[in-house]
Amino acid sequence: MKEQMPQFVGYSGMAEGRTDYEAFYGVAPRMLYWGSHCHDFYEFYIHFHGGHQYACDGRFFDLSPCQLFIIPPFSMHGLVCRTEALDYERAFLYCTTETLERAGCGQIDLDDAFRSAVRAKGNMYMMPEEDAGFCRTCLSAITEKQDVHSPEAAFENYGLILTFLSCVLKTVRNQCEDPAKHLTTPAPMQQIIGYINTHYTEPIRLSELSARFNISKSALSHEFARYTNRGVYEYILYRRVILAQQLILSGKPLGDIAQQCGFCDYSNFLRVFHKHAGMSPRQYRDARLSAPKGEAAP
Repeated sequence: MKEQMPQFVGYSGMAEGRTDYEAFYGVAPRMLYWGSHCHDFYEFYIHFHGGHQYACDGRFFDLSPCQLFIIPPFSMHGLVCRTEALDYERAFLYCTTETLERAGCGQIDLDDAFRSAVRAKGNMYMMPEEDAGFCRTCLSAITEKQDVHSPEAAFENYGLILTFLSCVLKTVRNQCEDPAKHLTTPAPMQQIIGYINTHYTEPIRLSELSARFNISKSALSHEFARYTNRGVYEYILYRRVILAQQLILSGKPLGDIAQQCGFCDYSNFLRVFHKHAGMSPRQYRDARLSAPKGEAAP
């Protein structure tokens, strides 16, 4: 049976409207992935088997067992499969920065710790097999109880989250293997995606990309869709909306944000933002800034 994955228009969100955390563990007999995506919360992803490559903000990693990826909010990431992934086994924890704050128990700023680790060492870490198996057990146990609405179940899950994050921290601190050896040599399409990720707030035309990377427009469009499940211009707009959502939380005026993200026409900015985020920029700002402490906006 082939696992069906959702087709996200904009951000991927936690299931069932959760606003604090979500865990997952599973094995997909056959998997075709839909391309890179992002969300406004953390993802701690562990690959066990079956994946080909994983992309993090334009860097492509060859996958092997027991790899941990730390994905901060608003980072583009995702599984890259040119063919079907068979017996694809993975586990992950989604959690908001507020959940990390609570998990730190006033003793450690986990948000700062993980952001600093990613800046210094990158997104990918090799976990010892025993630790990866232990984390799999933790996330599997959380998965089974996260929809049980009782104080006892919530307390048990937060205990497991603390244990999981402690193991992740240990992996980060003990990282000795050079993650660069898992980086794949950039293929032409990866170079194109990397270029767009750097210049997406500027005017980019398909003809210019075609000439710059010596590839026909038809081949570029076809291959780009295979990598991202989006057209080139759709991907550019998606990246602009991601940036806009980050800037909205900084309190900048919406007009200035539209221009900074590459939208010359404010009405176009409003239309594109609503299409990808499911709400207007003002609604997004109000929802995020008015959310009670410890909760994330829907």
